[in-house]
Amino acid sequence: MVRMDVRGMREKSYRLVLDFIRRHPKDRGILIAAATDTSALGAVRAIREAKWEKYATIVGQDCIPEALEEMSLVGSPLIASVSHQAHTYGPRLIHLGLAILSGQRVPPYNYVEHKLVPAASAREASCRPEAVL
Repeated sequence: MVRMDVRGMREKSYRLVLDFIRRHPKDRGILIAAATDTSALGAVRAIREAKWEKYATIVGQDCIPEALEEMSLVGSPLIASVSHQAHTYGPRLIHLGLAILSGQRVPPYNYVEHKLVPAASAREASCRPEAVL
């Protein structure tokens, strides 16, 4: 396992992943678990430039439109993204606030469900943030 702090930056992700590939030319079966889709897209660029599409798989987070577009391409190393379902935050916070105001006991931790969006679903309108409005 190698941890790379790219700070969510596409260009930094591209450079570090490309450097890793050059230093490990015989490695195969690489999984890149990116903290953001933006950094995942930088990794995609590096993988393509090195012609490593067969040897690496990338998963991002945020389901940004550009990542969904990339995932819809046949043979893309970006195979999935995690949607944090941000459109549910407001209603859940209102429900939680009303419960607190009415004196109900609420759990100390309240979670939002995340959704894994695989490449096969990337074209579905329900995955796109603008479709949620």
